[in-house]
Amino acid sequence: MKSYFLPNGEKLLSIKIQSTDGNIDLPITIKNTEYFSKIEQILYQKITKYTETENFFLVNGERINRFLTLEQNKIKNNDILTLVRNVI
Repeated sequence: MKSYFLPNGEKLLSIKIQSTDGNIDLPITIKNTEYFSKIEQILYQKITKYTETENFFLVNGERINRFLTLEQNKIKNNDILTLVRNVI
């Protein structure tokens, strides 16, 4: 088993992305200091059809700002993020 040491204040978060249309159920492990845009990048690399839609994300009913970190967006361990998809 590997051990990882994170700099002070950094934590690994386990989150899940689900879509309102039921097509996405994607677990991701990421640092709390990463920008939310990194999660979008991971998602769109795995499921490319969502790059053709205008999407936004919610956590606990609040809209996520892609230009803020997970911590700044108040995303916590085991949170479920909801992808809301609009066809362009």
